[in-house]
Amino acid sequence: MINIRDIQPADVEAMLALRERWLLKQRNTWHTTERERSWFSRYPGNKMAPALVALDDRQIVGYILCALMRHPAMPGVSATIDEICIAESHRGQGIGRRLVEDLRSQLCSTVEDLSVINAQVDHEDETAKAFWTALGLEHHLLEFTDYLE
Repeated sequence: MINIRDIQPADVEAMLALRERWLLKQRNTWHTTERERSWFSRYPGNKMAPALVALDDRQIVGYILCALMRHPAMPGVSATIDEICIAESHRGQGIGRRLVEDLRSQLCSTVEDLSVINAQVDHEDETAKAFWTALGLEHHLLEFTDYLE
């Protein structure tokens, strides 16, 4: 059974390993650096950078990272999904959808003036575009948007 919970500091190394395996499939080269480790380490406990992990038993099989910001031209707070990653062995089981839905629910209940959720994707990544479209987000060039009303 898959459980979803907030990221904890002890999750960072497992998340980096999961990301590295994904990037090796995408680009054939990747090495976790202190910069990536530092970037991942900013999420646990950071109210402006909510993040969730998906666990199968106690193994991390997916995660979603987000950043909140107040946009100078838009009212309220906007959330940008920085990254979502699911272990290859666990794809197609709805884990990505659950992570997005749980994050959206958490954001809507904790961020008082949340106005929009964005997810940026590589314009050549048809799988990612289909994923965000299936979740009902609107496609705007390289960004998918969930307008909260």
